[in-house]
Amino acid sequence: MGTQRRIAWADMAKGYGILAIMVSHVFTGHPVSQWLFTFHVPLFFFLSGFLFREGKPLGSFLKGKVRRMLVPYFALALPIIPAEAAMSGPRAGFWDRTLELAAQVLIQKRLWPIWFLACLFLLEIIGYFLIRFIKNDRLLALAAAALGALGVAYAQRGGEVLPWNLDACFSVLPFFMAGYLLKKWDGKMDAFLTGWKSWALFALLAAGNLAFGLKSIRGEVPVLNVFANQYGLPLRSYLSAFCGIGAVVLAAKRMTVAPVSYLGRNSLVFFVWHQTPVITAIYYFFPRLGIPMEHYPSGAAMLAEKGLELFLILTVLTILNELLLHSKLKWVLGK
Repeated sequence: MGTQRRIAWADMAKGYGILAIMVSHVFTGHPVSQWLFTFHVPLFFFLSGFLFREGKPLGSFLKGKVRRMLVPYFALALPIIPAEAAMSGPRAGFWDRTLELAAQVLIQKRLWPIWFLACLFLLEIIGYFLIRFIKNDRLLALAAAALGALGVAYAQRGGEVLPWNLDACFSVLPFFMAGYLLKKWDGKMDAFLTGWKSWALFALLAAGNLAFGLKSIRGEVPVLNVFANQYGLPLRSYLSAFCGIGAVVLAAKRMTVAPVSYLGRNSLVFFVWHQTPVITAIYYFFPRLGIPMEHYPSGAAMLAEKGLELFLILTVLTILNELLLHSKLKWVLGK
């Protein structure tokens, strides 16, 4: 989720995406969460495609992916395992649960937010070979669309989640390849989209995101949720996602907010650890401290509790991220 050459707007876009993911998990089941699901995970696959570099020989390419993805995958999973085991069952079964979770990390079938790293690792290998063998951009886009449709069809027919989320690689390939192909047009688009044109397109894309995703936001059909193998009405879901991605990218290019950019530059820790163990710990401790997490007396009380959750998530993970960055353990982050 990083790149050697930082691109400022990409960091901003990742920051917006991280905020969207955290808010969606804090407000689970709320229409705001449903709306954020229409684009937040696809945004990260799109940005991964934009930042993708396929020019290295295969050996060097794989070595880099191991360092930047597999090492963080296993290293960041290590503290999650005992934390999850401790909070998910009787103390007597702690070691059995720990071994069970460790095995699940090795197999990786949509396990915790680290599923993204495993999926992206395989996805970038698939992308590497597709880009090497299909030189025509139109054919590359068609191949990505066809494989994406295959992935969605597999999920909708009840296909089993495959080890290391291989099945999801196909359904998200259109987002990844769209990001990769956009690189060639990015400069020309920036030169054209100046002033009011940029904001007009932003409004159009935001409206498209809401219009195509409205049934999912209302809960009438399943929301786009790659983790859960849900694609709602696939064509509408993908159109909504692409519109949302476009709106976020435009916003990221026009507005720089330092804290959001920080989240984007350090997205790995916030992506991987925000739900497990942090949100898991919140759900464990809040009720024991007398802080209600359901049946709120008022809307203000709900917002206060959700705001406290977000504050704790951001505070705890910022501290942990800084400790890792300024220690000999920064290799955990693929640095």
